[in-house]
Amino acid sequence: MAVKKIVTIAGSDSLAGGGIQADLATFDEYNFQGLSVITSIVTVTQSDFLIHEIAPELVLEQMQSIFALDDIAAVKIGLLPTQTHMALVADFLKSHVRGIPIIVDPVMVFKESDQANTTKMVQAMKTYLLPIATVVTPNLPETELLSGQKITTVSDLTRAAEQLLQDGCQAVYAKGGTRLDGAQVKDVLVEKTGVVSIFEQPKLTTHTNNGAGCTLSAAIASNLGQAKSLTDATKAAQAFVHAGIEHGILLNQSFEIGNVWQGAQRAIREGKIDEN
Repeated sequence: MAVKKIVTIAGSDSLAGGGIQADLATFDEYNFQGLSVITSIVTVTQSDFLIHEIAPELVLEQMQSIFALDDIAAVKIGLLPTQTHMALVADFLKSHVRGIPIIVDPVMVFKESDQANTTKMVQAMKTYLLPIATVVTPNLPETELLSGQKITTVSDLTRAAEQLLQDGCQAVYAKGGTRLDGAQVKDVLVEKTGVVSIFEQPKLTTHTNNGAGCTLSAAIASNLGQAKSLTDATKAAQAFVHAGIEHGILLNQSFEIGNVWQGAQRAIREGKIDEN
């Protein structure tokens, strides 16, 4: 079997809840060789996190090294800590990537008090990243920031996602998550073709959802890299993440939120987890 490669361009998470660690673990579950461009190092403690930027010239050198290779099946973009990083990555991919899906997870980690900077980062994301995306995967707060709309219902989520198509992406997978009312998680996929799909999963009471967004976008990249349709890719990715949350990993008693486990579906298939 010829093993293909998938690239993640994202931050490193010291506790492996999200970031490149979650991406690479996901790629491995889908039988891809994961390659990584590290844009920042995020150190996580019980009470806070710090983002340490990687110099743009080092990000460029990593991309030049990776995209000299063959058999790259997809690209996933996660945390880009500055407007400079966004412009750099977008310009490079436009020049060096053809014919493979690009999945943009619009990670928003900006301090709420810094409204001016948040506005600039949101605009940079809309200017540089959304136009190159095959699919964008915002959660509900990110969808609100990018669309400028308040979201309280699935209809609101759908309208906001449809608005984001105007920024040039081919599709938007907007995650309602647990923030919308009801017993089901409801996510919405809207495509440039006009197709709208709603995916549901039962809400979980477990608190092991750290890295869910990173894992979802990496799973979508993996499924698209296997040449699945966008609808099938996103539906399968949602199920992959749901299993990972349900059977997630607790860190210790000091951390209320644990990590998604990317190996959950495999463990279920192998009979190592009893689903009954």
